[in-house]
Amino acid sequence: MRRLDRFITAALKLITVLSLCGMSLLTVVDASGRYLLNRPVSGTVELVELMMVAVIFSSIPLMTRARGHITVDSFSHFMSPGVLRAQDTVAALVATVVSGFLAWVTLHKAASTANYGDMTALLHIPLAPFVYFMAGLLALDAVYQLLNVFIAPSSPAPSPSTHD
Repeated sequence: MRRLDRFITAALKLITVLSLCGMSLLTVVDASGRYLLNRPVSGTVELVELMMVAVIFSSIPLMTRARGHITVDSFSHFMSPGVLRAQDTVAALVATVVSGFLAWVTLHKAASTANYGDMTALLHIPLAPFVYFMAGLLALDAVYQLLNVFIAPSSPAPSPSTHD
């Protein structure tokens, strides 16, 4: 199980890094071509949008797995560890339901996108694989959220320093 987790985490990080680097490189090449040679790269906006999908939807399960989502803990210092754990459990259950629902809706959207043969306007790249990718990563996020219900955090989150 740990091997699968490490593989999934490494694959998501690779997708995110390659997409970010691709967006940066494409933007530099497009801007250079546009301003220096008067020859921009065709379809840059479409390609950047698709790479942005990869970055965003790969990052969601990565953050859930690392328990790295932003949390507000204004009153947590008033609560007992048991109440905090119950709060985390309820939040993870709600997040599981929301991520699962979003995965289900996105999966149906992917099917309709595939049926209609939707493509990008300029480069004619089929959109269905990207929407299926989004649905799969939302489903993975739901699984990670559910795991967070049963697996306690390995260590408490560091509290902000008051000495900065």
